[in-house]
Amino acid sequence: MGSAPSWPLVLYFHHVSPEVHHYTSVTPDDFAYGMELVLEHFAPYEPADLLYPGGPRRPDRPTVLVTFDDGYRDNWTHARDLLRRFDVRAVFFAVTGRIGQRSSHPREDFLDRAECDGLAADGHLIGAHTRTHPHLDRLPAEQVQTEVGDSLADIRTWYGDGPARLFAYPYGGIPAAPPPLPAGTLAFATVRSSAQPWDTAPLAIRRTYLPSGARDSWRDLASCWRDQWEGRTDGE
Repeated sequence: MGSAPSWPLVLYFHHVSPEVHHYTSVTPDDFAYGMELVLEHFAPYEPADLLYPGGPRRPDRPTVLVTFDDGYRDNWTHARDLLRRFDVRAVFFAVTGRIGQRSSHPREDFLDRAECDGLAADGHLIGAHTRTHPHLDRLPAEQVQTEVGDSLADIRTWYGDGPARLFAYPYGGIPAAPPPLPAGTLAFATVRSSAQPWDTAPLAIRRTYLPSGARDSWRDLASCWRDQWEGRTDGE
């Protein structure tokens, strides 16, 4: 399942790296191949349109919004140049308490502020993804408020009020009680959420992915997502 009919398809990745094995992590070659396939059916959605006054612009053609979760450094070292090649701007949802954390292990190696600023200068947006990446749906309400509120405050301090209205739930876990999100926020989930129109479910926007290790399925997936965007779910 992709997006609700006529709303942007939203893809999420974690790593673009030759070293990481994870269900939403791909090698640089696979990322380039996946972008080629998806862009045969969808035009890039400009992240700046998410911040349009009165709500995100609803495109008049099939579009895809590319997102990355957690803020890993390989998003800078590998994904950045490929995004430039395809003229795609993305949203990077950063775990703000880990910005600047360095490690020889790519799963523990994160963007620093200068790299985040460089991505922003390229036209990408930096959004919030909590401060420490917990399962929000397993925390008491006061801890949810701290994790969400503090990460939004970090983004607001660094990049202003606009990007601070973009949030992604770690693990796609949406708390039963509404998290402390400002009015006008767009909150992005995962495949755990249903495909609903953004104007009726702005705090549970479904995202999907190109499954790692299943590259042979990607062409059919991209075609299916286009059919779903057009409201055709049975291939007619």
